[in-house]
Amino acid sequence: MSDSPSFYGSTGSGGARNRRIGAFAGVLLVAFLGVAVAKPWGGSPPGLASTATPSAPDTGVMPLSSPAVIVTEGPLPVAFTTPAPPAAWATWTGLRWRQLEPGDPLNLVTSVAPWRAGFVALGWKAVPPATPVWTSVDGTSWDPLPFNAPTTFWLGQTVLGVAQMGKGLVAITEVAQFCGEPCEPTYILPVVSWTSTDGRRWEPSMLPQSWLVEPPGMSPLVAFGPGGLVVATRGENARIATSTDGTHWQLLPESAFPGQFALNDVRATSAGYVAAGAWITNDRPSVPASLWSADGRHWAATPTVLPSPPVPGRDVGSAVTALVAGRDGFIAVGRDGAPSGSVHWWQSTDGRAWQALPTFSPLRPRTCPGDGCGLQPNGTLASDGHVLVAVAGGPAAATWLSTDGGSWRALAVTGELPIEPLVQANVLPGGILASDRSTTWFGEAITR
Repeated sequence: MSDSPSFYGSTGSGGARNRRIGAFAGVLLVAFLGVAVAKPWGGSPPGLASTATPSAPDTGVMPLSSPAVIVTEGPLPVAFTTPAPPAAWATWTGLRWRQLEPGDPLNLVTSVAPWRAGFVALGWKAVPPATPVWTSVDGTSWDPLPFNAPTTFWLGQTVLGVAQMGKGLVAITEVAQFCGEPCEPTYILPVVSWTSTDGRRWEPSMLPQSWLVEPPGMSPLVAFGPGGLVVATRGENARIATSTDGTHWQLLPESAFPGQFALNDVRATSAGYVAAGAWITNDRPSVPASLWSADGRHWAATPTVLPSPPVPGRDVGSAVTALVAGRDGFIAVGRDGAPSGSVHWWQSTDGRAWQALPTFSPLRPRTCPGDGCGLQPNGTLASDGHVLVAVAGGPAAATWLSTDGGSWRALAVTGELPIEPLVQANVLPGGILASDRSTTWFGEAITR
């Protein structure tokens, strides 16, 4: 579930499709220096990634007890139903769009993780629990999971990601204190790993707090891949913890990443992991860069610098701010540090060699109005870790599917089409959720 971001360039999540609100440590759930997993671009262009200075690592995991947090629980999300998901996205031939009513629970859903016993859905809302969870056996009937019960997540938590590992599920959460807006976090937010055999009962293991020390208000990155689970901090001196079962963890040495690499995102496919961010030198502006690992533990000593055109007349840096991962490749989303904040896309089938996508294929570029406004794609990207989706709204509403971000297949679109430019999307087993910030549409998959 951590691998389902939406990116508007305007650009996922969650990532969250990926969410974190101001009441929970004052930031979005996953902030990519301007990219949000299920939120549009932020107002500030990315510069250098934030720097975290980790403490000396502990060993093992900590004894668990529910932490003392000051929270006020909102109403529990209600159960809901959706159309039965088709056999596979590869059978999709089109989407039948409909606009959701404001009270439709589907508005809250940000990602869905399939597993051997059904599905787990994550959502986002503005009161605790900020990331509600639903489970389903058949992908049609969805039941909410209560928080703060003896065998479920604690109330003062946000769920960063959940996916199948082995025969069960693993979820990563972060404890936060509810303090209202504005909220200025001044303490370490513990990262907790949870395991479940049925999606309803969860057992926690808290990682030592000094393992994943973040700048205040920044959540760690989470990726589920062939080598297991990778959880990493952001910025320079990023720390990485790995696990193959969600219970036993290993903290990698500080030298796991090159010292001049600033981490902004990490994603996984069936072949391995890609970390992306900026390569920083003392005498030149930062440049977009990536690192590759087959197992999440051993990373390239020197990053791959992505081809990026210089900003005319400006001595500014640029960086990859987010990755969209498909089964057979990636799209990297970046921005330069100029006031215009122009967006850049790159595509790779293996996470090592990259090519620029200057026209945001298959979407068209558009220039937003006003001075100091840079080049943007006319639509948004989303992924569930297997298939990538490009969605455009407005008069030229369209949708495309891809597994590698290079070759795309157009879907027929019918029904109540999105009438405004789309800024976020999420891939579900039975279709696509898309939003223009104020209104949400669901595109039900039509199969052959």
